[in-house]
Parts: sequence; C-alpha cells; structure tokens
Amino acid sequence: MADEWFAEPPYGGVQQRYRVLERLYSQTTPWQTLEVLDLEGPGRALILAGTLQTSLNEEFTYHEPLVHVALFAHPNPHRVLIIGGGDGGALRHVLLHPSIDRALEVEIDQAVVEASLRFLPEISGGAYSDQRAELKIDDGARFLAETSERFDVILVDSTDPVGPAAALISPEFLQHARHALAPGGLMAMQSGSPVSQPREFLATVRAFKNTFRIVKPYLGYVPIYPAMLWSWVIGSEEVDPTSYDDVSVRNRLEQLRESLRIYSPAVHRAAFALPRYVQSLLELTDRDLDKPPTAAELRAAGHPLPGVVA
Repeated sequence: MADEWFAEPPYGGVQQRYRVLERLYSQTTPWQTLEVLDLEGPGRALILAGTLQTSLNEEFTYHEPLVHVALFAHPNPHRVLIIGGGDGGALRHVLLHPSIDRALEVEIDQAVVEASLRFLPEISGGAYSDQRAELKIDDGARFLAETSERFDVILVDSTDPVGPAAALISPEFLQHARHALAPGGLMAMQSGSPVSQPREFLATVRAFKNTFRIVKPYLGYVPIYPAMLWSWVIGSEEVDPTSYDDVSVRNRLEQLRESLRIYSPAVHRAAFALPRYVQSLLELTDRDLDKPPTAAELRAAGHPLPGVVA
C-alpha cells in the first residue's frame, strides 16, 4: 500500500508533512472539519479545519508555555478562564497549580471535547472530573461580553487568529477580556510563528498593545507547527511577566516539577529574550498603519523568510 501523508495547506511555498499510520475519526461539526489521525512521530493528533492542533507526543510543547508562563507570572492565581482549549490540555496544566480554586473552560465546539476525550484522553488527563473545573459549551467572545466574573488569568487556546478566529484579537474581544480580569490579572494567547506567520504574529501583538498597558511577546518551540518556532503574548495592566519573585516561583514549582517537561524559571526568563530580527519586526507594530507589513518591510527588518508573505 502506498504511503499516505498528512500536510496542512502550503503556506508561502512551505509545507510540513507526516506519514499517516491510521485514520481514526472524521466529522464535520457545525463549526469546522475535525479529524483524529495517528501520525508517525507526533502520535495521535487532532486536526481542525485542516490544521494540526495538538498530538499526544508533543502537546506539552504548546500547553506548558501558554499556561505556566502566565500562571507563574501571577503571584497567586485562584481563578482562571480558558477560551477554547477543547482538547483539555490547557485545563490539565492549569489544575496542576494548587492555588487554583476555579478553572472555567469555554469551548464553542462540543465535538472537539468529545473527540479528544475519546481518542486523546491523555491530553486532558482527567481534568474535566476535577471539582475545581467547569466546562461551558458557548461562544467565548459572547461569554466575555456578558460575564460579571473576574479572573486572575485568562488564557485563549484557539486556532490561529485568522478567519472565524480573527474575532479573538478584535478590539471588542480584548476590551471585554481586560474588563474580566481581576486587579493584577493578565491574559495570554498564542500569536503564531514570527517566522512562518509574521503577519499573524504582528497583528496579535498590535491588538494587545492597543488594549493593555504592559505587553510582552515570548517564544518557544512547537515541533508540529509551521517553522517550529512559536510565539505567545501576555497582556496586563499591572503585571510585567518578565519581573517576578524568583524564590516564590521556585517554591511553587516544587509542587508540580515532576509534571513538567519544559517550564523552569530559566526557561521563563529566556522565553522573553527575543532575537534581534523579532525585535525589529515588533517595531513595525508601532506604526500608525494597521495594514500588514510587506515583504520588503520584512526583509528590511531582517526576517529570515520574507517571501512567506510575498
């Protein structure tokens, strides 16, 4: 039998693909196409709208930077809101923190939760059965617009901020999120790859800068995502995630160190150390113009693959 491969649609002339060992599940939900494939290397993987979201073997490379950089930046998080995150990985990592009293996940597509529990239960690891957790099937943007709850940390765990998910970096959504933060709260979300998705990266950072007083992008590596180098961004009115009590973080970390494979105080600090070309890219977000940068502007900023937006 001929080899079968999975690949996301080509982007800027680049494509990353994996050998398919088995096709386990497929459906079209009211929101998107959903597939579960067993891939050589990543293992069982969740694919939404044709894009690889997470897999059993590498989910920690995405969830740890998203969750723990934000939660350790907060001195004492008790209430966390997750927008999206239907695979349950972010919820599992949030609940590793003993200080958490309430972790609310608002996921728009119930089929994602159901398929993940059926085929990738290790990712949530029983998190939905934790008495501190609540799952709400709803539109996250609508929830934030209507809620009177206040959260110490808000995490947006969603697909790339394009198409339907572009609303997640709209001024309205981010303003509602800011208002839903308790004093000293902060918000974090993924912002694409500065290498393969510089426009998405800059659009997300610019949107945060238009909403929050303190905005800090940071980097990590997610092997199954295009270009592997990935980014997240934190916004807050009061908390600078690059400045924290190292002793306090180390004491808190002792309680969950055995559950983590990436996060450490050194990794936390290093994540905010941006390469010079990324710093140059970020200077483009200070322009008055909201239009995406051109290939010439990316080239001038020292971007390694300016042709990805040509």
